[in-house]
Amino acid sequence: MDAFLTSEAQRTLRAVKAISPLRNAAGLLIGHKRGRRFFVEKAFPVPRGFQPSLKNLEILDAVFEGRIIGFFRINPGEKDERALLQPFACGKLFLAIESRSSAESVLIGYLIDYDGLYVLEQIPLVLEAAGPEKGGRRA
Repeated sequence: MDAFLTSEAQRTLRAVKAISPLRNAAGLLIGHKRGRRFFVEKAFPVPRGFQPSLKNLEILDAVFEGRIIGFFRINPGEKDERALLQPFACGKLFLAIESRSSAESVLIGYLIDYDGLYVLEQIPLVLEAAGPEKGGRRA
């Protein structure tokens, strides 16, 4: 299992990180899953105070036509991670964006899974490289 992030999704995550005053913004990952790969096409920031829940996910998943495949958080804490270790998030992607400085970040991908307990299982990330033409190339 791995996750592929398009250049558009990466650009949105960089923009959210750049303007987040507390550097702890969060949001949803929009895309699709094919085989054992998540394809993250877009990132959608959520308002401050948004709580992930089955009800909220159902409402937003209807808006995004069933294309919510996960969640992201900039500088997540243990409380943020625990909020996703629930049935509604099982099988989805969690992208943690660890901010090292204003210009540098580390992306860590996790599969939210269940094995007697809900767990975050780290998975590899594949980043689309922006090409010189039309903003990028497809894998």
